[in-house]
Amino acid sequence: MKQMNKQEYLTAIREKIKAMPAEDIERFTDYYSEMIDDRIEDGLSEDDAVADMVSPDDAVEQILSEMPLAKIVKEKIKPKHELKAWEVILIILGSPVWIPLLITAAVLLLTLWIVAFTLLVSFYVVVLSFVVAGICGIVSVIPLFIAHCPYAAFLMLGAALIGTGIAILFIVSVKPVTVGIFKVCKASVNGIKRMFVKEK
Repeated sequence: MKQMNKQEYLTAIREKIKAMPAEDIERFTDYYSEMIDDRIEDGLSEDDAVADMVSPDDAVEQILSEMPLAKIVKEKIKPKHELKAWEVILIILGSPVWIPLLITAAVLLLTLWIVAFTLLVSFYVVVLSFVVAGICGIVSVIPLFIAHCPYAAFLMLGAALIGTGIAILFIVSVKPVTVGIFKVCKASVNGIKRMFVKEK
């Protein structure tokens, strides 16, 4: 992060969230200001205290993750002055264009989340199926030995062990896959929020 003082750091954050409601801008900048002050009270210089903070971009990411999307959108579309009659007419006449676009954006976002959730559920189903297949394969070896079918028993045991090995590999990757999918969903929401908090 480029070396900056407290005021420059807070200004960098403020500039990146300037489309947010004024009270939220103040709340977040006050929060980061207090964090810097706490570090200064612990004995750091102002420059070192700022250097110890996350970058302004990372701070904005944290802010976006805490802000509800609906609140950001509401603030963005809220008129900055009382609408004149001709502006209202333009909005009404343009509604056949902007309403379908808004609905399309919402449907695309919803579809992304549904696809991500479906992929996650499918992954869990595949893992569970390999686990069940491995257990059932190992259990079915016993009746085959009792029925004096050693070749079939060894074949079943080999298949069961392969299935169990694949299941173990899948189980190990369950957490990274789950975290990855949730990160993608979170990033998509933050990306939309970022579009709304860009400079006016």
